[in-house]
Amino acid sequence: MGIFPQSIRWRIQLWYLLLLAVIIAALLAAFHRNQREIKYQVLDRELSNPITRLLPNLERRPESPPRGRRLPRPDLLEDFEDELRPGLEVGGRRSPRGPDPLERRRVNLDEIVEELAENGIFVIHWSRGGELRFASENSPEELRSFPDKVSREGDRVSKETVQGYREIIHASPNVGTLVVGASVKPIETYLSKLETKLIGVGFLIIVGGFLVGWFLIGRSLKPIEAISGAAHRIAEGNLSERIKISGNGSELGQLSMVLNETFEKLETSFEHQVRFTADASHEMRTPIAVILSKSQFALSKERSPEKYQEALQTCVDSAQHMRTLTSGLLELSKVDSGEFHLRPELGNLEDLTGEVVKLIEPLADDRGIKIKCNLRSMKAEFDPSKMRQALLNLLGNAVKYNREGGEIEVTLNKIGAEIFWSVQDTGPGIESVALESIFERFYQVDKARTRTGRNGTGLGLPITKAIVEAHGGAISVVSEVGKGTTFQVKLPAG
Repeated sequence: MGIFPQSIRWRIQLWYLLLLAVIIAALLAAFHRNQREIKYQVLDRELSNPITRLLPNLERRPESPPRGRRLPRPDLLEDFEDELRPGLEVGGRRSPRGPDPLERRRVNLDEIVEELAENGIFVIHWSRGGELRFASENSPEELRSFPDKVSREGDRVSKETVQGYREIIHASPNVGTLVVGASVKPIETYLSKLETKLIGVGFLIIVGGFLVGWFLIGRSLKPIEAISGAAHRIAEGNLSERIKISGNGSELGQLSMVLNETFEKLETSFEHQVRFTADASHEMRTPIAVILSKSQFALSKERSPEKYQEALQTCVDSAQHMRTLTSGLLELSKVDSGEFHLRPELGNLEDLTGEVVKLIEPLADDRGIKIKCNLRSMKAEFDPSKMRQALLNLLGNAVKYNREGGEIEVTLNKIGAEIFWSVQDTGPGIESVALESIFERFYQVDKARTRTGRNGTGLGLPITKAIVEAHGGAISVVSEVGKGTTFQVKLPAG
């Protein structure tokens, strides 16, 4: 036995589990990836909102220059301190402005930063020149250096995950570079726990799938087990065993029907073989017993030449019967083994029938039987030797089992695309019960045998039937007790 089980059930189960595991793993991985994307999208939205609140407090908004004078363009917020600070002297007088705008911005910025820090969000701000201007207390020290990937000029908004932190970077000429970020540890912790749960769920699904698959596969394979069991019982000698499977429309149902038909033929063939062997042994035993008996009788003591001649003639008759029986057995064995081959050729059945009638006429004359022929020229494809044997068997039986001084009528005719060849005698006839078995091997009509005193082998009609069917034809018999019997052979004309 190899690494994998040889059982069909286990093979199907393993392939099923492998497919199930792949599907489950793909689905759970997709779900995990989707949850990851959702969590990071939520975090990105939480980081984007503070930027919209912080930018108004960081943007540089220069005052309109006084008439006749152009104000310089400061780069940073501190460049506006002198103009924004309350109480600044203008022309030696203090300006009557209200609270310091710069202070208001700083108050608002501090409040926002403190609020964000409570929520785990940090803020870092660099000037346009890359100088660190502001960093919340909860901001990581390793992130306070100016990002290398950020351009010092131009507008840019990007999202980065660096050293366990998610950052949204906003860069613009007016603000400089603003970073709003938060730790991704809560997300990764959630995803790690989710991964563990998904693995557990996947394992439970696979276990459940294994049990369900084992049940369904076992249920589906029950017909195969039934077929296997029936085959084993038949192999053990129970030839009457049959497969009992419902649902003949399924593939296994059709297979069971075919196998049952095969088993039926096997049983019939075996029965025929047993009966054939028994009948052959019985038929051979009789002439052998006769030969031994007559030989022992002749050798037991001195006899007259007439007695010796009588004994020898009986031995010769028995030996000829054995030869005929043996030839018939060999012929039927060829039929059973599939070695019964025809050598058809184009010929005339009328000529063949005439030849057979001439061969039979001496036997018919000895018993005073007249043979009448009603023949037509009929060309067809047939094996001359095999068909001659079939006609000899039928005409020989007509002579053998006919009454003394009876008649035999041989007819050859064509109707449509079929040729009809018939032999009719005026013998004692055959009872209807015997007609059903007349083509069986070794079957003999006892009445005909006792009346004529002539023994047959019981193989002539089975051989004739095999020859006719090999030519694509059929043979039938009609008989009436006291009036005679008619054998009719139907052959294709084409």
